[in-house]
Amino acid sequence: MKYTGKELKLRARESMKGNYLVPVLATVSIAMLAFTFTCIGSMLFGGNTTLSMVLSQLISLIFSLILSVFTAGVCYIYLNIGRKKPYSMNDIFYMFHQSPDRVIVVCFVLTLINMACSTPVYMVQGLVLRAKTPEELLRVFPILMGASCLSMVLSLFVTLPFAFSYMLLVDDPQMSAGDALRGSVSLLRGNKLRLCKLYVSFAGMGALVALSGFVAYIWVEAYMQATMVQLYMELNGELEESRQACAKEEADLFEPVETNDYNAEA
Repeated sequence: MKYTGKELKLRARESMKGNYLVPVLATVSIAMLAFTFTCIGSMLFGGNTTLSMVLSQLISLIFSLILSVFTAGVCYIYLNIGRKKPYSMNDIFYMFHQSPDRVIVVCFVLTLINMACSTPVYMVQGLVLRAKTPEELLRVFPILMGASCLSMVLSLFVTLPFAFSYMLLVDDPQMSAGDALRGSVSLLRGNKLRLCKLYVSFAGMGALVALSGFVAYIWVEAYMQATMVQLYMELNGELEESRQACAKEEADLFEPVETNDYNAEA
């Protein structure tokens, strides 16, 4: 059974009632950790030399790979919420005990893909560096914005089939990184447009996020992640199994009790 985007969002809202605190705190904690890593990288390699820039990018990559393991832990929290299972703040460390190298490999592959998709931006950056006056910068700015938008669109469509890689790794401690990437592609075969529409449907909340000074972003992010979990559970068959189990329980509950012959004679 396929659920519409509205139905998936409704299920997500129901699952998140009273459950926002832990995932929001987990997201904020990871954001603070990412900020700390960025500051460390800037202090260590803040020069303008080619070597400093290369080392800065390298340390940034290493930090992002470490953060990916925490991100997978947040996925574990959302999956537990969607499945109505116990969860806690400590779950952000869950994947560190479940062969974290698998998550790191997936993150590395996705990072390489994103870097390839960012080629238009890299090409335009040269124009920005060569601009000497404010007028030249203004002429280059629309080109830079166009290249950035193109890179974002490319990244979205190229990485879309791998959206459930982390969730698959969380669900199967024995699954390899390659199997997770292939498994995500398989799950989303014929459903990529649905996922894309779900992403786009949250764009309307951008105004709310902007008006709140981006404070509301963490709640919108939690809502979106919970919705992605519902789609994942639909595609792997969990929602259908749950629906059938509920239907069976209802049928058993209202099934008429057969009287035996003794009671009939009585």
